[in-house]
Amino acid sequence: MRSTLNGKILAITRSSRDAREFCELIAFEGGSAIALPTIEIVPKEAKLMEEIMAMIFKNRYEYCAFLSPKAVGALYDHANRVCRTDQLTSFLNSTIVVAIGPATMARLAEHDVDVKLVPKVHSSAGLVEMFSKMENLRNKKIVIPRSQASDEFIENKLSAIGMEVDVFFLYTVQTSGITSAWKEFASLLHQKKIDAIVFTSASNVRSFFVIMGKLLSDVPSILKHVRAFITIGPMTHRELNKMGIRSFESTEHTIKGTFELAKAILTN
Repeated sequence: MRSTLNGKILAITRSSRDAREFCELIAFEGGSAIALPTIEIVPKEAKLMEEIMAMIFKNRYEYCAFLSPKAVGALYDHANRVCRTDQLTSFLNSTIVVAIGPATMARLAEHDVDVKLVPKVHSSAGLVEMFSKMENLRNKKIVIPRSQASDEFIENKLSAIGMEVDVFFLYTVQTSGITSAWKEFASLLHQKKIDAIVFTSASNVRSFFVIMGKLLSDVPSILKHVRAFITIGPMTHRELNKMGIRSFESTEHTIKGTFELAKAILTN
């Protein structure tokens, strides 16, 4: 085990499952990581999900874009409940599947979906830039299954270059409850022992401050003792700035990218 981050404690706004890669990277460098389950997925009711899936199957889309592993999970969870996973996989493999980044691509690969396009920059802006450089997209149809908490940036930009865009909201998000991990984090934060916090989405930023407001009385003052706030992409970066927190945005919009940035800051 290396000791680059020996004694350092970092937190990340993800569940234990989703934060596994980050925690392993931190542990390999001798540090400790705390996974903070910040949001919970609330899938649409079964009847509505079935209507969404029927509409997706009915239309002949040239492209299907997934913007997060959670969107993949929500769609396949419903397909599994109604015994239509094979049909869903067959449909997706008949289109050009786009994954916004490696984590989303990996989740699709678990279901034997062949991802054909991944933007170089793993963000909404990177996905739009990738499509804007492609030819013959006018009137091409793309479907985007996603969270209702997302904004209309991608939809508007792809429509502007002539694509026919259908967006289906598979789930909403709500703030997670207070777990033992949150209590441990709040205690360490109060003791000025948290070296860095990694934020992985704009909704995670908002829920983070809701939860912290329930745990500590003077959150802005206590957060001043954290050495670095790191965001995985531009939208998360902007959301954190709205909260008055100066943050560092990872150049590579991946968990590995946030880890490398955290390591560079904390070992400088």
